[in-house]
Amino acid sequence: MHPDVAALLAVQEDDLSIDALEKQLVALRPRIDQMAKDREKAGAALQQAKQAAEAEERRRAEVAGRVAQHKSLYDKNQAALNNITSMREATAATAQLDQAKRMIDEDERELTAIGQRLQEANRTVADRERVANELATAQEQARSSLSADQTQIEGELTTARTLRADKANKVPRSLLSQYDRIRSRKRTHVVFPLNGSSCGNCDTMIPMQRRSAMTGSAKTEICEGCGVMLYATD
Repeated sequence: MHPDVAALLAVQEDDLSIDALEKQLVALRPRIDQMAKDREKAGAALQQAKQAAEAEERRRAEVAGRVAQHKSLYDKNQAALNNITSMREATAATAQLDQAKRMIDEDERELTAIGQRLQEANRTVADRERVANELATAQEQARSSLSADQTQIEGELTTARTLRADKANKVPRSLLSQYDRIRSRKRTHVVFPLNGSSCGNCDTMIPMQRRSAMTGSAKTEICEGCGVMLYATD
């Protein structure tokens, strides 16, 4: 194998390693994004539970205030009834007392129902706070691990790119330019050996004249079938 071709293959090997490292780095991003989504979801669920509990608390305070008003009215009507001597007035006052008592009973039943809902709402808040805290703890550990992975991969990438640049300096400019141009088309593997008389990638037959020109030289040919660079082995 011609030394220039060997140098180009060394560059390609580094490029393939760099591609793999870059894919590892890119693969970290969805995990980081998913953690952010999970935190947002847990936070929204907790906020919703807190708002529900706060709404029940406000409702309880409102109904409790109404009970106090109705009890005050009941006490006033009771006091008034004690001072009434007319049967007609006593009948009217008794009706008012009964109405006030019904309102008090209804409000107290509502207070009991609100109290039950509030207990359930507070339990939900506590459960969702626990879930959010557990998630935060787990994600803190995961972020530390991801950060360490990212730092390691970035370090390996820096080293690999430096080595690649050094090796690229040993490849003739025209050969390297052709390689880079083809590789820029998103083809990760660019250079293949001849497989007998055919392309080592797609098995397209290469004319003998072109094969002969490649033998013993750094000359490469472009496969008409798949567009890769071909070189002749010894």
